[in-house]
Amino acid sequence: MSYMKTVTLRAFKHYSRYQRMARDGQPVLVTHRGRPYFRALPPEKPGKFLGAARGGKPLTPKLLESILAENEWRSAR
Repeated sequence: MSYMKTVTLRAFKHYSRYQRMARDGQPVLVTHRGRPYFRALPPEKPGKFLGAARGGKPLTPKLLESILAENEWRSAR
């Protein structure tokens, strides 16, 4: 079991070093009035999405049409 740094909510909000610790992989237990409030954990590594990885399925017009028809694209208007 790894060591978890414990800090107050005020310290966590005011000192970015604790936020960086959580981002870099060290969990931080944040307390409020002496009681556990939340655990700041490192973010999960992003999963693979369609077409992003080597060997993944390529994005084809046929595949995209099955997801959303062209007339449904509101951002293109």
